[in-house]
Amino acid sequence: VLFIDVHQDPHTIYPGTGFTFQIGEKNGRGYTVNLPMPQRAGDQSYRLAFDEVILPLAKEFKPQIIIRNGGSDPHFEDSLTNLGLTLNGFRMIGEKVRKMSEICGGKEVDMIGSGYNKEILPHAWLSLIAGLADLKISLPERTPVPDNVRSEPSYEKTKEMLRDLKGCLKGCWKCLEG
Repeated sequence: VLFIDVHQDPHTIYPGTGFTFQIGEKNGRGYTVNLPMPQRAGDQSYRLAFDEVILPLAKEFKPQIIIRNGGSDPHFEDSLTNLGLTLNGFRMIGEKVRKMSEICGGKEVDMIGSGYNKEILPHAWLSLIAGLADLKISLPERTPVPDNVRSEPSYEKTKEMLRDLKGCLKGCWKCLEG
């Protein structure tokens, strides 16, 4: 089992676990991959995490099935986190997971759950499903995307976190070396 967890930086949210150095132990070393995203990470940071770490790991690991779990709390309108995803960001995640599932013949289970803003929750879920199912539908935001969601510092912090993660996983995965 390869466990990949994308979540808000544990320095900024409860329960304070899921750091890049927490990669598993003994025979499981390298099979826990934590991607602690900075606050206001936004769509571009998530895309970078998929392109630089998640998709390459999936290709090297060659899973028999992909199980994805998550909800709408990364959306900029949800109050639990401060990750700044837009509806297009959720669609992109769905698209990336669909592409990743090609590795295992399209076998993917999506356990959509959670979310704390009942107004955005169905829109975020629909956006994710649109990406998973390759549905060409319009996904307008209910409210304007805040400027700070697209911040350059968050993207730079994401690049720094990914460099750190690759260092922690050195020797575990060929795709992350170099």
